[in-house]
Amino acid sequence: MMECTNPGVFSAGPDWLEPGEQRRHEALWQIARGKAEGSGGLREHVEVCRACRELVRAFQQVDRAVGGTAEVFAVCPSERDLADYAAYELPAPIREKVEAHLKACPLCGEDLEWLAATSASKITAIDRRRWISWVGAAAAVALLALIPLLRRSSEPVSPYLDLARIPAINRQDLIGSLRQPQRFRPALEESINAFDAGDFKMAEAKAQPILAASPDDPSALFITAMAEYRLGNASEAERLMDRAERGQPMTEYRCWTALQLGLATGSRPRIDRECAHLERSPGYASQIRQIREQVGRRA
Repeated sequence: MMECTNPGVFSAGPDWLEPGEQRRHEALWQIARGKAEGSGGLREHVEVCRACRELVRAFQQVDRAVGGTAEVFAVCPSERDLADYAAYELPAPIREKVEAHLKACPLCGEDLEWLAATSASKITAIDRRRWISWVGAAAAVALLALIPLLRRSSEPVSPYLDLARIPAINRQDLIGSLRQPQRFRPALEESINAFDAGDFKMAEAKAQPILAASPDDPSALFITAMAEYRLGNASEAERLMDRAERGQPMTEYRCWTALQLGLATGSRPRIDRECAHLERSPGYASQIRQIREQVGRRA
């Protein structure tokens, strides 16, 4: 198996994943779905690293096989770890992480129940059962060295999802619209850094002190909205973006990002509103015409 040429580029990431391969797989999953634009040079790395490039292609096949609705790619505990967990043989720190994973993963929960009911061929049988449970995506999963849990969003799929191109966070734009920059810029910077690293829960947490002191701060609302979207909570993302828009006039970057959110969530009122804001902008006019044409065809 080919190895990554620069694994250190994946050192940052969600704290619920182990550093190393788990965070690498999550980052490459986001790239495969077009969700990691401009994040810390990851795309540049994928272009030069054959191993990561091939894994991105495999993840794209998985995404197509399961319908394109999986927001997060999370690595399940190994079969041996799950068996050791059932036998109370895992070290405490690892056991805590497995327990946290079990709360979100019904497949591992089923495997754990099966382990409790039998004592024969535990690891081999788990492999067979897990493979059967993923038979719908077997052709794509065969390319992978592990079996993932795909955490799906419960939100309906947007008819305009393929048109959405969520841009990277524009740091200077958000700092420029922060209500109290001297007081809150460090917190906003930390929130943006976490977002860029793919740790969307942390990005939201870092923005909360700003909103506690200034509930209508447009920058904190904006990045919180985008974090909620990345976490699969489209309705909450829409609500927060509406509040951010009411806070102060939107910049072109904000309007464009809000439009992409509308395309991704299927919000026709938002699409129409943001298109109206940007249709006279020299930098966006041609793209707005194309989006309106495509949306009109699908109405």
